[in-house]
Amino acid sequence: MTYKLLALDIDRTVTGHNADVCSPKVQDALLKASKLVTIIFVTARSVTQLNSFLANQELPDGYHAAENGAKVINPDGSYAYDLHIPDSEVQEIVNVTNPYFLEIGFLSDTDWYEDTNPVSAEENVTGLSFTCSSLKEAKNLEKSLETLPHKYSTYVGAHWTNDKNLAAVLLFHKDGTKGFAMRYIQEKLGISKEETIAIGDGATDISMFDAAGLRIAMANSEPIMLENADYICPSWDKDGVVEVIDKYIIY
Repeated sequence: MTYKLLALDIDRTVTGHNADVCSPKVQDALLKASKLVTIIFVTARSVTQLNSFLANQELPDGYHAAENGAKVINPDGSYAYDLHIPDSEVQEIVNVTNPYFLEIGFLSDTDWYEDTNPVSAEENVTGLSFTCSSLKEAKNLEKSLETLPHKYSTYVGAHWTNDKNLAAVLLFHKDGTKGFAMRYIQEKLGISKEETIAIGDGATDISMFDAAGLRIAMANSEPIMLENADYICPSWDKDGVVEVIDKYIIY
């Protein structure tokens, strides 16, 4: 199979958590791959965080997905689409989940904000993050959302700080998934699922696998990714993406 599209998560896939620079080996491999395939980044980072990362990459302008797929960015920097959660629904979400979280964060248009009061978010909310004291509480929080009249895209998994005493829940618009964003970009580029490689590590990356012909998990991935991967490459801190590019793109 000749692949045409490489879809990459960022954090703990091509670089460390919240880092804006890849290792020299990864950066060189991405540059070489970009001459053979289209590269897109598909991330839960805010638009601001994604742009900060992209500014350090020597790659052609292209489509990318931010905020877990709630926003797709065109090659010219404009938004192809932008999915928000209505303010009234945000308040409902906070009310019903309040017994189960220690901290809450709001993704308000371009940045994540830590707060306990959604009213302070000055712009429209595209996502919420919840820090829970245990995996059990995280699952209770997710279950509490079932009582609401609207459906959302939710993910329960390891906390982004890697603190094993904590668990996290991420919530986005029902169509705010990485897989949804990938399918939109594939249609724009005329590239099929079978011609696509997806690489990720976290619970939010599982929907990427639904839109990929080759599903690759980092060795540092959460169990759900490892269980559903076609191939497991070395961890991000061992430059695992380089192995994938050498094996499936440059070869």
